[in-house]
Amino acid sequence: MFKTKAFGDSKFRIQSLALVFYLTGFLVVLAETIFHIYGKSLCTTQGCRIVESFVKGGDLVLLLAGLLLFGILIFISFYKFPQKIKILIEYIHSGILIAALSVEGYLLGFQLFIIKELCIFCLTVFGILFISSVVRLFKKRLEMAYAFAGFVCVFLITYFVNPGINLIPSSRYVIVYSRGCPHCEEVIQFCKTHSLSVQTIEAKEIVGTLRALKIDHVPVLFCDEGTTKKFIVGQNSIKEYLLSKAPQTNTQEGVCPIFENGKCQ
Repeated sequence: MFKTKAFGDSKFRIQSLALVFYLTGFLVVLAETIFHIYGKSLCTTQGCRIVESFVKGGDLVLLLAGLLLFGILIFISFYKFPQKIKILIEYIHSGILIAALSVEGYLLGFQLFIIKELCIFCLTVFGILFISSVVRLFKKRLEMAYAFAGFVCVFLITYFVNPGINLIPSSRYVIVYSRGCPHCEEVIQFCKTHSLSVQTIEAKEIVGTLRALKIDHVPVLFCDEGTTKKFIVGQNSIKEYLLSKAPQTNTQEGVCPIFENGKCQ
């Protein structure tokens, strides 16, 4: 009798703990949604913003999906279902967490392996879902092993299947080049000769970005002029553009006076 009561109390504590985590998750996502409406974010990094830019319907879709996810989990944990469907509800509960952790595997993998910048908000949501899944394991819900397996598999897929959607370096002028390309080497040497400050990045590092922009030739010059962004393709076009933006050279350099005494310049 005492053993049964102790088991019941333990089960209740575990269920209450899971409910606390779900409520925390709901409040975190709700806070981020409110911040988003006012153009702000709980996260100071750009990892989640970049991921959300690839989501159809915009970043608000992910936030609403998060609210719906935790709302359903709270309802399932709080509502007293009839005994005859309780087993089915438990499997649905586990299935939702399995799917949620798999999605988190993709989001975190995308940020870590592709754009190389993690989002604190996504890590927080992942932590809540991960701990909630561990809590269900303590309830002898062994099917939760699929949640961890799903997370690891999807997480690793983003490493092995990497589309190369990396960030273009933050600089006023960036030259995208390929090794062995004579036109790229000519442009880079041209910049050195004219003391032009440019940053270089190899095309294979941002191949996904180039494909998304439908750029299939190098060299490419990315120009960040504040409110204006430009992509210039081709050796001659790049050289002409850079010369037009470069400060005028002193025409008195490299000469010697012949009608007056003075130093050569």
